[in-house]
Amino acid sequence: MTKDLLDRIWQFFANLFKGKRIRNTDQGIFDPYIPIKSLKQVNPSAEREEWVELEESDEVLLPISVQHLGLTIFKSVMMLILFGIIFRIVSLQITNGQSNFSAAQGNTLRNELISSSRGLIYDRSGSQLVKNSPSFSVVLQPSALPKNKNDLQNYTNNLATILGLNPDDLAKTISNGKKQVEIVLLDNITRDQEMPLEIKLNNIAGIYLRQTPVRLYSTSVPDLGHILGYIGKATSDDLKKNSSLQASSEVGKSGIEQQYDTELNGKPGIETVEVDSTGRTIRSVGTTPPVPGESLILGLDSSVQTVAVNALQESITKNKATSGAAVVMDVNTGDIVAMASLPSFDNNVFGDPTKQAVVQSLLTDPGSPLLNRAIAGQYPSGSTIKPVYATAALDEGVVTANTKIDTSAGKITVSGTTFNDWKTHGITDIKQAIAESNDIFFYEIGGGFGNIGGLGVDRLDKWLNKFGFGEFSGIDLPGEADGNVPTPAWKQKKQGEKWYIGDTYNLSIGQGGFQTTPLQLTRAVAAISNGGKLLVPKMVKSILDENGVATDVPPNIANNQVATPSSIATVRQGMLQTTQVGGSAHSILGALPFQTGAKTGTAQITSSSLTNTHAWFTMFAPYDNPQIAISIVVEGGGEGYDVAGPVARQITEQYFHLPLTPINAAPPGQ
Repeated sequence: MTKDLLDRIWQFFANLFKGKRIRNTDQGIFDPYIPIKSLKQVNPSAEREEWVELEESDEVLLPISVQHLGLTIFKSVMMLILFGIIFRIVSLQITNGQSNFSAAQGNTLRNELISSSRGLIYDRSGSQLVKNSPSFSVVLQPSALPKNKNDLQNYTNNLATILGLNPDDLAKTISNGKKQVEIVLLDNITRDQEMPLEIKLNNIAGIYLRQTPVRLYSTSVPDLGHILGYIGKATSDDLKKNSSLQASSEVGKSGIEQQYDTELNGKPGIETVEVDSTGRTIRSVGTTPPVPGESLILGLDSSVQTVAVNALQESITKNKATSGAAVVMDVNTGDIVAMASLPSFDNNVFGDPTKQAVVQSLLTDPGSPLLNRAIAGQYPSGSTIKPVYATAALDEGVVTANTKIDTSAGKITVSGTTFNDWKTHGITDIKQAIAESNDIFFYEIGGGFGNIGGLGVDRLDKWLNKFGFGEFSGIDLPGEADGNVPTPAWKQKKQGEKWYIGDTYNLSIGQGGFQTTPLQLTRAVAAISNGGKLLVPKMVKSILDENGVATDVPPNIANNQVATPSSIATVRQGMLQTTQVGGSAHSILGALPFQTGAKTGTAQITSSSLTNTHAWFTMFAPYDNPQIAISIVVEGGGEGYDVAGPVARQITEQYFHLPLTPINAAPPGQ
């Protein structure tokens, strides 16, 4: 308020209360100090006299100046009171008007968040892999709780009775959450339960029901737990990071649900409701609708996924193995067509409060069913890495496509250490060495021997890195492992020893500290099959917005030409020869109606729980126009070609719509 405005108000009230001075010459029935019966004409010349004598009365009047003083005091008091009222009105309406208005609105209006519909997930053919089932939660706003201790106790007891909860447990929940914006008191309420509960809760301040759908995952397609993951209640950290989340919000905890949580979640809406003094809803005064989450279309083929999981499980069971993994990748786009990891788990149990015992058993299971072995299992590759080393040797000029090495001795001895082969091969070129998995040939091109200089550890490591080993592939799934490419520095740090030539020989056949994931191996084989293009694997093929408009996720190329085309072509021919007569995979893939490229592998392990070797098999198909690359590992399964190979064959048959060849146990002793 300005000074000019204050002056005007003062002048207004001064004029309002201003009156004539009472003189002793004034007459009338309203003269304040003159009795009616004692009126007398006063001498005008005596206007200033201080006393007036009355003829018919003995009363003595107060001096006029005293009368004026009393009136002045009265005026002043009234002015002070009036100014106090004006000041208070101005303070409430003008100075603090906006804040008071907001406070008043807050007492009558309440904003309730409306959960957005979480996006759905489909396979490449449009089959739905997850759906949202109707469910509700009881939510409490602590700001509406009674302040009085006894009132709060009665409030809690009444609420506990309605919700069927223990009063002490409910009181503890409310006490722990008093600083939160809202507290979820009860979850997973069905639609049938919601209607009567809403009537009972409508008279309780600060309580309302919120729709929070339950996520249900398909059980017709196996092993979706490792791929899709699951959702769970938002933690306090989640709420701090994302202001659009509510206490009842569900967020992705693993798999695609976690990786694409932002896209799937959408944006919540807001409903503004009018409430009375008890917090009871009177009416809705406005709504901002929620924005549904985006949906995802995966590169996953449900039929191939089903065969991959079932075939892998059959091989594990029949060969008395423990676990395993399978990856099928589109060699032109990087899309993951199938991904299996066994043992597996049902991701539906994480959204069911009655399955907490099952969840706990999964967390403590020594078989690690929650581990996605396809992307996080780390294994020695065995001979499946030989096509990568062959590419390196050709590109580095260590050998040519026509170089022949005599491996008929079946062993070589270096620095007093003898390195044996699994069989005698004779004089061999690089294509035949790939086809027959000739260890002596790869010892020599890796570590050097005789006239062959060898790549040496540094160049072996360089080419492993070029093909994506020892690093994250970049797949759109959480929890990926990067494997290990051993170096002299790594060995010194890990084992406290220097690097020997024997270490290089072991590395040359996929042993000696080298570890890969099935996904990394599949990615490398895909690069060989497509002519040298190293792709970033991806689960999501396209994204659907809330209007159903699809946006494709384009291929991501990490290296457009990982090696020279001629080197790649020679290695592809060696992998083709592997599936032909005399090759290590002919018995597995030779009967297919089209040509393929493949490599078998048997990885030695040191484990107290496993007495057998890891069985590996990797391939691409068809040879002339590659579409998919496949890698299979069966932990403790034995030989790669007759344990892991049949799994890869069934996957290939399913992908190309061929009859499935039965999977049999490997012959005894294999």
